[in-house]
Amino acid sequence: MKKILFLLLVTSFILSSCGTKKTITSATPTPVPHEFILNDNQKPTVTLTSREDGHELTLKISKIDPVFIKVEYELIYTAQDNGLEIEKGVSGNIESKDIVNGVSGDRKILLGTESCTNGCKYKYDSGVNGGSLNLTLITKDNQVASLEIPFTLTSVKGKNFTVTFK
Repeated sequence: MKKILFLLLVTSFILSSCGTKKTITSATPTPVPHEFILNDNQKPTVTLTSREDGHELTLKISKIDPVFIKVEYELIYTAQDNGLEIEKGVSGNIESKDIVNGVSGDRKILLGTESCTNGCKYKYDSGVNGGSLNLTLITKDNQVASLEIPFTLTSVKGKNFTVTFK
């Protein structure tokens, strides 16, 4: 009786693994962003203000059209490092919850690096005299509009710095 039960279990185990099992997965397409054409009254107002020493910029975007739910920014600039010119950048985004009455909060952009593991230490980039600010505005329908705004950073009397859009 035990042998028959054992043979029955072994046979059922072997036969159960003989069938092919098919797993069907359907691919979910990734939505491709569509280009949104900005007219002049939909372009936001951008201010980029330098800290007195020129090592930090403050970005403020206002007059953001309500059709946009997110603004991504990327600041690209060239700095000097041991006699070499290096392209650097800082990026971030502004979500719709950060936009109040069409105005974003200020974003502080450090031109250098910061380490705050054991007290904050800064290494500022030198030789920065301009670059470009790239904005990508995104609608809830995944449409995107892009703006590229070149700027210059100049020193006044060796101390105060001003930002000028080209």
